[in-house]
Amino acid sequence: MSIKFSIDLTGNLPVHDYPRLARQVETYGFDEVHVVDDLMFKPAWPLLALMGQQTERIKLGPALIAPRIVHPAYHAANLAVLDELTGGRATCALGRGAFFEMLGLEAPAKPLTMLREAVQLMRRLLAADRTPLNGALFSATSELAFRFPAVRPQIPIIIGTFGPQTAKLAGEIADGLLTSCLANGDYYATLWNSMAAGASAAGRDPKSLQAVVSPICALSSDGAAARAVVRPLLAEGMQWFQPMTAAAGIDDATVAAARGAALAGDMRRAAELVPERAIDFFTVCGSPRDVIPRLEGLVAAGANHLAFTVLPMMDIDETIRLIAREIMPHFGR
Repeated sequence: MSIKFSIDLTGNLPVHDYPRLARQVETYGFDEVHVVDDLMFKPAWPLLALMGQQTERIKLGPALIAPRIVHPAYHAANLAVLDELTGGRATCALGRGAFFEMLGLEAPAKPLTMLREAVQLMRRLLAADRTPLNGALFSATSELAFRFPAVRPQIPIIIGTFGPQTAKLAGEIADGLLTSCLANGDYYATLWNSMAAGASAAGRDPKSLQAVVSPICALSSDGAAARAVVRPLLAEGMQWFQPMTAAAGIDDATVAAARGAALAGDMRRAAELVPERAIDFFTVCGSPRDVIPRLEGLVAAGANHLAFTVLPMMDIDETIRLIAREIMPHFGR
C-alpha cells in the first residue's frame, strides 16, 4: 500500500513563512500541505493562496473548516478560487469545529446533520447545480450559485472527527476521514472501522477513501525535550479532544486542572498535570526512530495518509527534513 505524506502548518507563523515552507515541502516530495484553520489564528484561505502561487505540484487545502462558524457557501467559494489558482490542486477537510464558547455560541445540536448538509451544499455549488436545497440547518434557493465557473465540478472533501459516529458519516458521504492529534493505532482502528461501515452501507469501497491521520509532531534527538514542548500544548488543548481523552484513560478532572493552570498562566504546573499517556496517545515525540513504530501502528490500523502537524516551537525546517529523509523512506517513499 502506498502511503501519502503531508505537512500541516498551524496558523501562527509569519505570513511569508508559508510560501517558503510550501516550496520546501514540495521539493522534499510530500503529497500535500495544509493549514490548520483554528479560530483566532491566521485564517487558512489567504495563506493557502500564497502557498498555491509558489508551488506547482503539491495539493493543498484547509484542515479543517467549521461550517458552524462560517457558512459552507463561503467556504465553497474559497475552495473553488484556490482550485482555480492552483490549476486543480485544492482539497478540503471540514468538521464539527470547536471554540464555540469564545463566540458565545452553542455547540452544534445536530453535528451529523450539519456536516451532511454542509458537504451537500458545497458540492452543489461546485457542480453549478441550482436545485433548491431545503435542509434542517442549511438551505439554498436556485439563485444561490457561483457567478464564475469552477475549474472542477468535484473537489475532494473529507470529514474530520475524533468520534466513531462522524467517522461513519465520512465513509457514507465524503472522500475520506481526517483524524488530527492522534498517534494511537488502536483508537484509530475504531474510527477506520466506523468509516468502513458507513462506506459499505452506502455501497462504497472503504479502501478507495482517504484515511488521514495527523499526529502532533515534535521530532528531536532529545526525546525529553520534545515531550516538554508538547506538554503545554496538550494542557490547553485536551479539553477539545473528547472522546479520545476518555479512550486514553484521561479523566475530565485532569483535563480541567491542566487547562485551568494554563489559563491562569502557570504553564509549569499545567505541563506537570499532563499525563505521560496523553503525550503517547496524541503526539509523536522524539527521534524518527522513536516515532516510526507508532506510525506503523496507524498504518496497520488503516491509515493511508500521514499528515504531520509541525509546531512553531520546534525547528520546522528540520522537522520537515527529518520526516522526508528518515521517515518517508521507511514506508517506501
